[in-house]
Amino acid sequence: MYYVVHYEICAAVFMLLLIVISSMKKSLGNFQSKIYRAYLVVTFVDLCLDVITCYTVTYYEIVPLWLNYLLNSVFLTLQFIIPTLFMVYVHFNVVDVHSIHSNWKRLAFLPAAIGVANILLNVWIKNIFYFDENGYQHGSFHAYLYANAVIYMIITIAYMFYSRRYLKRKQLFLIVGIVVVAMLPTVIQFVFPNYMLSGVGSALSVFTIYITNESMTEYVDQTTGALNREALIFYMKASREKRMPVQIFVIALDNFKLVNEAVGIEGGNQIMRTMVDNLQEYYSESAVFRFGGDNFVVVIEERTEGAKELDRIRKLISRKYNVDDEMIDLSACIGLVHSIHHDEEDLFHAMEYAVFQAKQMGKGQFFEVDEKAVDDMSKKAAIEQALMSAIESGRFEVHYQPIYDAHSRCFHSMEALARLRVDGYGYVSPEEFIKIAEQNGTIVQIGLLVLNEVCQFIRQYNLKQNGIDFVEVNLSTVQCMQDTIYQDIMGVLERYNVPPSMINLEITESAAAYSDDLLTRNMARISLTDITFSLDDYGSGYSNVNYLVDLPFSIVKLDKYIVWAAMKKVSSRRILKHMIAMFKAIDLKVVAEGIEDAEMAEMVINMGADYLQGYHFSKPVPKDRLVERLTADYLEQIMVE
Repeated sequence: MYYVVHYEICAAVFMLLLIVISSMKKSLGNFQSKIYRAYLVVTFVDLCLDVITCYTVTYYEIVPLWLNYLLNSVFLTLQFIIPTLFMVYVHFNVVDVHSIHSNWKRLAFLPAAIGVANILLNVWIKNIFYFDENGYQHGSFHAYLYANAVIYMIITIAYMFYSRRYLKRKQLFLIVGIVVVAMLPTVIQFVFPNYMLSGVGSALSVFTIYITNESMTEYVDQTTGALNREALIFYMKASREKRMPVQIFVIALDNFKLVNEAVGIEGGNQIMRTMVDNLQEYYSESAVFRFGGDNFVVVIEERTEGAKELDRIRKLISRKYNVDDEMIDLSACIGLVHSIHHDEEDLFHAMEYAVFQAKQMGKGQFFEVDEKAVDDMSKKAAIEQALMSAIESGRFEVHYQPIYDAHSRCFHSMEALARLRVDGYGYVSPEEFIKIAEQNGTIVQIGLLVLNEVCQFIRQYNLKQNGIDFVEVNLSTVQCMQDTIYQDIMGVLERYNVPPSMINLEITESAAAYSDDLLTRNMARISLTDITFSLDDYGSGYSNVNYLVDLPFSIVKLDKYIVWAAMKKVSSRRILKHMIAMFKAIDLKVVAEGIEDAEMAEMVINMGADYLQGYHFSKPVPKDRLVERLTADYLEQIMVE
């Protein structure tokens, strides 16, 4: 029997070129490359054996029978395995595995296993091939070789349609294209057995996969050679499906802007490429990702010891980098996230949180998102959701605490205090949700909602006739720096027809300490409208008198801890007394916060404080209860107590 093998020889040469080209290119690690390269090598070996066996069976009379059996057995074994590798390539790489039970995955290898088992028994039962006086002959089971390929084609297509909701249109076309180019030459060979074309089909399918594999460069960051964020998403989905927990080290290079300024953008890119090479050399190319900008990720199996890996990563990063004869030192803040603690939706949020916390701690610091940190993240997420719900509803809960006038012996003003109820946590402190609102940019909207509530309260209960001169409303640091703060505040006051004199804006000492031209201009413009300003929490931070002189404050509020300290120590009492005298000497009204009993109230009144605020008079309460306390009877009861 004579076989036409010229096509197979050409295909083998073509495959050899692909092997050389692929070996010179950067691997895509756990994506298509490993299976692609295995498929490439196995198909090349199979092609070579195809050519060799065609010649040996043609000249079977001079080739030892045992060698013919051996070569053909190996060749046909690979013929059964190649469709399996193709299925694995498609199912586990192009498609990404979703919700397929492991038993079905194992059953998918059954057709090839049946073929290989028959090859092993073929020497005795001769059901695949055999030799007689006429040479090489096909056995009764030889057609299963083609059936095996068809079975895997059907399995692949069926699985493709099962998983179509996870596929992009481009992937669908690629899979169909690979199946067609692989099967068409095999069908032709089935019809014309003397024309050896199955290897051509395999070569064409490999080339199509090669093109697909090259298109996967969209997963590679071109600047550094690391896999990119999209690749990381792909990787994490796969590891979750395989129930393989991993440790994720998030690396944020310290002050890399200064590195770029020192050696230029290209020099900085060269340093990042070198650092990535160092990491890939130890951890493999499939474990290193560029998370964005100067942030990188190393993914390691959970069974490794995190502390050792952290030390190793730091050493790999901190090597000397030589750019144009200039030596550069690198350091990085590193966050550690355990995938087992997070679902798919919040994993990347946890990674950003980890590196943010590490940066907050300082240069070269480390932060691990442990179970406590996970709880903190959950609480933060719940707070953010509550803030967004308040914004969407257009309302924000406000409680009020009255302020006692030491001269008129009655309530003369009150402070509006934002309150936030969070599902699962109850009320959370303003220190928590205000910081989060400032970070996520909702603080300006929250501030205006609070002002809206205050103005409605002023109009609804006619507070001026109830002896209230003004309501104090807190102004956050972020709000102070808004170009539109004047228009925003005046717009709310005009909407409710509230006189500007009924509003006093509280600015914390920390906000005043960061004063710049914009804050100064904003305060100056607002103060022209009869809105007044209070400096809140004086003594809790910088305690700098300069901004009390430079900025248009009319009231200073002494932090409660100063007042409490004065009750315990004589020296602290003297400091408080002189502090009050100093402020009054420059025509500032003084509010003593944290007044908890009559003795404390009497002390600060004797020192000259103008106003008193604290639990002795009232806790912050909703507006309905606050109005009930604006009566002489309530105050008489307080004084008796």
